[in-house]
Amino acid sequence: MRIHTALTAISGLALALPLTACESTSTRTDSYAIVDAQRVETPSIRMGDRATINRIIEQGRDNSQVMDILHTYTVEMGPRLTGSSRLEQAQRWARDQFASWGLSNARLEQWGTIATRFDRGPSSGKVILHTEDSDEPTDLRDLDITTLSWSRGTEGPVTGPAIVLPTTTAEYEANKGAYANAWVMIPANFQGRGGVRSTGFLMRQRMDERHNLRNNIETEDDKAQAEETDQNTQAAENGFLWEGSFDYNGTKIPTTLILDQTTTPPNGYMSISGFSEGPLEDITNNDDGTVSFDWTHSMGTSHITISIDGDTATGKSVADSGNEYQIEFTRTVIDTITEEERIEQDRKDALAAVLAENPAGFVSASKDERVWTTSANDWRTRELKDYPTDVEINIRQSDYDYIMTRIAENMDIEVEFDLDNKLTEGPIPVYNVIAEIPGTQFPDEVVIISAHIDSWDGPGSMGTTDNGTGSAVMTEAARILTAANVKPKRTIRVCLWSGEEQGLLGAREYVKNLTDEEKAKISAAFVDDGGTNYQGGIPAADYMVEYLAAATAPTNGTFRSSIDKGNQLRDDNPDNDELAGYLNVNIRPTGAQIETHGGSDHAAFNAVGIPGFFWDETGRGDYGYTWHTQNDTFDEAIEEYLIQSATNMAITAYNLANAPGLLPREGETFSDKEK
Repeated sequence: MRIHTALTAISGLALALPLTACESTSTRTDSYAIVDAQRVETPSIRMGDRATINRIIEQGRDNSQVMDILHTYTVEMGPRLTGSSRLEQAQRWARDQFASWGLSNARLEQWGTIATRFDRGPSSGKVILHTEDSDEPTDLRDLDITTLSWSRGTEGPVTGPAIVLPTTTAEYEANKGAYANAWVMIPANFQGRGGVRSTGFLMRQRMDERHNLRNNIETEDDKAQAEETDQNTQAAENGFLWEGSFDYNGTKIPTTLILDQTTTPPNGYMSISGFSEGPLEDITNNDDGTVSFDWTHSMGTSHITISIDGDTATGKSVADSGNEYQIEFTRTVIDTITEEERIEQDRKDALAAVLAENPAGFVSASKDERVWTTSANDWRTRELKDYPTDVEINIRQSDYDYIMTRIAENMDIEVEFDLDNKLTEGPIPVYNVIAEIPGTQFPDEVVIISAHIDSWDGPGSMGTTDNGTGSAVMTEAARILTAANVKPKRTIRVCLWSGEEQGLLGAREYVKNLTDEEKAKISAAFVDDGGTNYQGGIPAADYMVEYLAAATAPTNGTFRSSIDKGNQLRDDNPDNDELAGYLNVNIRPTGAQIETHGGSDHAAFNAVGIPGFFWDETGRGDYGYTWHTQNDTFDEAIEEYLIQSATNMAITAYNLANAPGLLPREGETFSDKEK
């Protein structure tokens, strides 16, 4: 049965009236659903018993331990990079907690290995001024910094002058001899394509370029480069060479495409800067005038369609995960390539000369006040001996501007960096954490509640909103369920994935190892991975709405934020006044399929037809401020939201585990949209 916005609100259901600030209502015996942002009658689907639901609410609301759990994950253990010692410590703690609370089969389930472990210790940077009247330097400014995960650090504090990187051999000659033991400032491009995330892609590219130049690699890499240059020149002469960009969630990554349709079959090649390169397959001219082809890379296969209009081409790339990205190209002519090659070679010659002087390292600029952390290339397979030795530190835009201004003023400044980066030879096993509350009647049928426990590990970050909050919510939900002594008909399985930040790796391997029968018996897989806000809703195919509305209804009217209440009553939207401040759960009908995105672990389930859900995070938390940056700290967590989320997750899981059947499935499970 489908449910639509035509469901009428039940006027007889009175909302619990708040009498105090930052409060929740008393335990309720009635409930209502929220569907398409409208209050409606709870669908008449028998789920869990009311007495148990009341115990869940009382345990989650009145005896919450979610902030203690979050403190353990983020403050005591810190950020939890995939494969790191901190992550394994957190995983073992979670497993032991699940077991101590009475969950069954609590375990670390290995999903793979990595060639080299990376552990980041304390890291710092500062600007120092030398003055004539003192033998001791003055600390002028502390710097917010990051380096790529899986990159080398310093052996203790390293101090040196700051000097600008030359981009031509003429510039190098003007300062020849000044680069030894100096920190070399990489020229910034604040107006270039892409936001803060583009800095990470460029750092990866520069890391490998310096490694190749320093080690004089002239074997396969140089041969391939020479062949590519010849190939590009020939392609440009024939009009087959296109240069443009791949739009990665707002960051435009430089991309080169060769498309030759004069051969039988057609052939081509594509390269995305700092990511991957390789040949095209199944190049097809479509009836609508577009050209489609497949491109296989390190994270799977992308299915690409472009429309060519003269010397421009635009289109989209759809990854195996369902993520969709825009691409654009301009046809390149031979004269431009020749000049660009000359300029590029001069730049490389200048860089090689700088490296020969053995500088202390390199410093690059972020594009705002966040420093965004990501990984080195080939982090999973690169062996310890193959990691580059040169260090690059990325700093805030304001810190970079400060240093460059001091350089322009000829001030006698130095910069000092102390980077405790540890690389350990593997192979290192990597795990998911899994535990269960077994079903009493249908133990082979499963409701999965999950989050990813790994995080990025940039200096200053605690891995809180991505995704200590989701991990704490799921861990607390497990505690609530056992403390409430639930006896679900179906098994409730709690999963804490790792490798999410590197491509949903742990969840994908878990799904890959399921049999068809096991896949068919997973009712739903829920993921909490949107920050510190509360579980304010969920997208659902129309035929799923009634089940989910019934499952989440007990949460509605149970939690209320006095801060949100005041904000909503003061805003210019009178439509939100009736339910102002209530931390309710809105079930959003999205048509014939779940309209969701591929940006978190739920996508691994949707890809094989298992209903996967990413909770809408609603509230006042600013996810973009903390995401993958130095700002992702414990004090950004909002307690009242996490209490609602953990309790709602426990309620929803318990109700679906006691529903008349599995969550309905009809046809394709989901359609993708941008996150």
